[in-house]
Amino acid sequence: MSQVLKEDIKEKIILSAKEEFYKRDYNSAKLRDIAKNADISLGLIYSYFKNKEELFNAILSPVFLKMKILLNKSREENDISFNDFIDEELKMLLYLLKNYREELVILIDKSNGTKYEKAKEEIINMTQNHIKKQLEGKKEKRIDEMDDLFYHILASNFMEGIFEIARHYKNDDWSVKIMNLLYKQYFYGTTSFI
Repeated sequence: MSQVLKEDIKEKIILSAKEEFYKRDYNSAKLRDIAKNADISLGLIYSYFKNKEELFNAILSPVFLKMKILLNKSREENDISFNDFIDEELKMLLYLLKNYREELVILIDKSNGTKYEKAKEEIINMTQNHIKKQLEGKKEKRIDEMDDLFYHILASNFMEGIFEIARHYKNDDWSVKIMNLLYKQYFYGTTSFI
């Protein structure tokens, strides 16, 4: 029974902290406010997390890891068509938006002063490598002519679209509609290069 209570308290701390980091940012958030909003004592937070940084990591590491896994997947590993691969990626991004939207916004916009402060650039760079790898898997002459800067522009534009959807999220139906539009615009345009 006490283990259940411990998990409930930890979950209250994480939810309160996520709300505080989302409203403010890492540097502006105070453990005192997190404790107050979780309706617990400040000392109880330290029973679960060594400091604010460890609490911040507990919130962001799952979404950052999921982004890394998504962007390191390859079509060849799954032995599926390009279109099926794109459909799988869309489903995963929609899942992340539905379940980790606030964490994603914190990661990309509110993590200055932490080990995640360059996460946005890391995600864009991973996306750049991902796009290049997927397009080169369908290698034709025109792909050889592309400069790495062009891949970076594609990645930056696409991920900024994802980030904007996360920042302005209205509801699940809206995000599905906007993500589908972004994917169509982006991937139909990108596949014109192959």
